[in-house]
Amino acid sequence: MDSFTSRYLPFTLLALVMFNMGFAQDKARPSDKKIEKLISKMSLEEKVHQLATQYPNANMRLGIPNLSANECLHGIKMDSATVFPQAIAMASTWDTELIERMGHTVAKESRAFGIHQCYTPMLAVVRDVRWGRTEESYGEDPYLVGKIGSSYIRGLQGMGAERFDENHIMATAKHFVADGEPMAGDNGAAHDISEYTLQNVHLYPFRMAIEEAEVGAIMPAHHLLNGIPCHANKHVMQTVLRDEWGWDGLVVSDNGDMRSLKRVFNYVPDYEHAAKKGLEAGIHQELALFQGWSDHRMFGDYLISAVNKKIVPVALVDDAVKHVLQAKFDLGLFDTDIKNDERFDVLKNPDNGEPDKVSQHDAEMFKKALYVGIPKKDWKKTVFDQSHNDLALEVAQKSIVLLKNEGDLLPLKKEKYKKISVVGPNGKAMRLGGYSPDNPKYYINIVEGIQNYLGSDREVAFEEGCDFTDSTANIPKAVALAESSDITIVAIGGSEETCRENEDRDDLSLPGPQQKLVEAIHATGKPYVVVLLNGRPLSIEWIAENSQAIVEGWYLGQETGKAIANILFGKVNPSGKLPITFPRNVGQVPLFYNKLETGRPRQIYNSDPEPLFPFGYGLSYTSFELGEPRLSNETIAANELTTVNIPITNTGTRSGETVVQLYVHDVLSERVRPQKELRNFKRVALKPGETKQISIKIGAQQLEYWNDGKWTIEPGQFDIMVGLDSKHLKKVALTVKN
Repeated sequence: MDSFTSRYLPFTLLALVMFNMGFAQDKARPSDKKIEKLISKMSLEEKVHQLATQYPNANMRLGIPNLSANECLHGIKMDSATVFPQAIAMASTWDTELIERMGHTVAKESRAFGIHQCYTPMLAVVRDVRWGRTEESYGEDPYLVGKIGSSYIRGLQGMGAERFDENHIMATAKHFVADGEPMAGDNGAAHDISEYTLQNVHLYPFRMAIEEAEVGAIMPAHHLLNGIPCHANKHVMQTVLRDEWGWDGLVVSDNGDMRSLKRVFNYVPDYEHAAKKGLEAGIHQELALFQGWSDHRMFGDYLISAVNKKIVPVALVDDAVKHVLQAKFDLGLFDTDIKNDERFDVLKNPDNGEPDKVSQHDAEMFKKALYVGIPKKDWKKTVFDQSHNDLALEVAQKSIVLLKNEGDLLPLKKEKYKKISVVGPNGKAMRLGGYSPDNPKYYINIVEGIQNYLGSDREVAFEEGCDFTDSTANIPKAVALAESSDITIVAIGGSEETCRENEDRDDLSLPGPQQKLVEAIHATGKPYVVVLLNGRPLSIEWIAENSQAIVEGWYLGQETGKAIANILFGKVNPSGKLPITFPRNVGQVPLFYNKLETGRPRQIYNSDPEPLFPFGYGLSYTSFELGEPRLSNETIAANELTTVNIPITNTGTRSGETVVQLYVHDVLSERVRPQKELRNFKRVALKPGETKQISIKIGAQQLEYWNDGKWTIEPGQFDIMVGLDSKHLKKVALTVKN
């Protein structure tokens, strides 16, 4: 399949899907009888082929279409697609409406490429930033992760009449569950987690994705959870997901994890029993990237053998097939006359992509089946729509977090600086983060962005200075350039090699000699701004103490340089907020704002126990002042609502946006709760001198927590806290009566 894959599936996952959006089906649907009839006509082999991903799952004999899947973590992972900011940057916007619009655009491009489902979003609640997949996450808070993730899902899938129409796709929430708390930050590490923590932290955003966005599909996690592989964990996959939540969607395995039940964990005696365990846990399709029809697939010859040996009942296979077919019906794929579909031309002409080196069995399957995500004829019209680029820029600009601005160095005044230098390994390099196209539509680097902004009458010079290796040989060149410049932009951080899936770290300092580069630039005495492009929080304590201005950009997508320039020169006022805490050093990890209190006074020898930058933090070029919060009702019953009203004023001289954050503390509870938990937020735009009244409703979602098998709101006092970050808060008391 190599030639076929390389031509039409650049890292595409050929795939699974899922059906009804999220709740147990009490009523018969028009497709039910059709599905039952199709299953009755299938041979066992044909049934099993429905359970394959990254392999044909169509059936031309019975008129069953293929379903193609891919990654769309921050845009569809296809060459020429629009590349939006990485997930951690998306969360920094704290803008649910914007992320939903982004989802609509990504879905539209996906359909143009012939993709029907995406393995997105990742709803991990990150508790250890050493983990390489931090960049794929929406941060450390369950509520924020759930809100950003649900917004993206609503955009990808559509809601109401738009749901799963020709411009929308099926989302897949992953990884179920608790992969954001890996032991020592190691990807896929085994760990034990109490039911209390599972429900209140790690399951929380998935429940939100089902209730608020009706997510179509779910993917289990790689790791052992309480000694049981997630792909065979009936407690989370059946008891919680289906029995307690009533969700009845489609479940697709993660890559190779069905095989790992035997090969890695030795949880089963053989691969036939691996297939059985997966089906019993409720997995309907198996993802095995680029494996063809081989012994890498448990839902293949091993499953056929297991059925023939009476290890697996046919009813289990039929149930999985039912979910796959329902997904295809829900996505409208049966509405296409697949026999006459022009995309089948690829099977008739080897020059158009039919594999030339495949087994006889593979060749037969290709003749029986499929189309595999082949783009529509007019795909360029959709993908190269200028509005998509404009949206990518908007998301990038709102993602940027201003961490420090001593002496109001920023925004830079264009007329003040005749010569500007850019130094550092991220000045010209393309930094997109993981799960990005190999060949994006375009990428504007920082040097290009600044030069384009200033025009030809200003000189923008570049010297890398260092890379991520240990060599310091070129730092003197960068220093010489800085000394001859009016101001220097120091573009540093990380890369896809230092932070990605299976690229974890035991050190959070800047990779390579970047710290030495910054210190050398600082020693010149000339002004400079530090711009970070990275996938996880870094330990930059020296920089935070000594540098005048710091901008956190994460990975900003195709518009990186333009967004950075617009922020640096004040065309856009920064408004991003951190979705994750910045530690001072790796010794503080795991570090997150909503930890429970320690039993003794917290003190660390020769080190400040407070974070470098707190969750929710982010500065602006203007200033905002919050008034005192007031409750519409200071006493409510558990089933009632109240509203907190907060006046906010722009006390500066520039228009700007900020995020009003609401935190809750259950003062006296049966189980000790964190001192503060994010439970709502609102973005607000204000002109200079303008005051607005912000109203935020408080009800069950803000006050409840899971304890002793149920969600509960305990009577008593709650502290309702509001602020512009998690550290500086104003408080008002709410009483919930018995």
